[in-house]
Amino acid sequence: MKLVLPAVPAGVPSELLARRPDIRQAEQLLIAANARIGVAKSLYFPTISLTGSFGTVSTALSICSRRVPGPGISGPGERAAFHRGRIGGEVAATEAAQKQALFSYQQTIQNAFREVDDALLDRAKSTQRLEALARQLKALRNYVRLARYRYDEGYTSYLEVLDAERSLFNVELTHTTTQNTMFRSLINIYKTMGGGWVDQAEQGVTASR
Repeated sequence: MKLVLPAVPAGVPSELLARRPDIRQAEQLLIAANARIGVAKSLYFPTISLTGSFGTVSTALSICSRRVPGPGISGPGERAAFHRGRIGGEVAATEAAQKQALFSYQQTIQNAFREVDDALLDRAKSTQRLEALARQLKALRNYVRLARYRYDEGYTSYLEVLDAERSLFNVELTHTTTQNTMFRSLINIYKTMGGGWVDQAEQGVTASR
């Protein structure tokens, strides 16, 4: 039974890359970093009532908004200012982490495109190499057939037959090695694309029947 390799279909969407584990991980880290920014910023808004009885200013609001009473005097306003400064530091730190996560996410996607490009180029080179070797094999098999015929008819020595068979054997080995390279390139394409293109190829084959 001859092994039929799946053809890489045209128009494979770049959205397939979202299936890659490295991109999924980078995406989740970015989502988490964005969430942490929201949590840090929410600390600026403590859970208090803005108004008290009869719609007047609530005591909690007065404490949060009160200014520092004066030099050397510690009060609620001073503690609130310190609290706001600490929150500001946390927000700045989470925003820096988010920027780093975004940069990593963008770099991961760029690396994925580069890997797909390399994998497709490797497959193209392997295909060209296999086609050239197939033509060479056809010519050498014909050469072996003719060498044996010439030997049987007494026109040449058996050395020519051995030389022809040796050349054919070497090219057959090279052809097998190149086939293995082709198999690995297809596996690499599947991995770099995040999978899925084989399903598209099979659907195309089914539709053409």
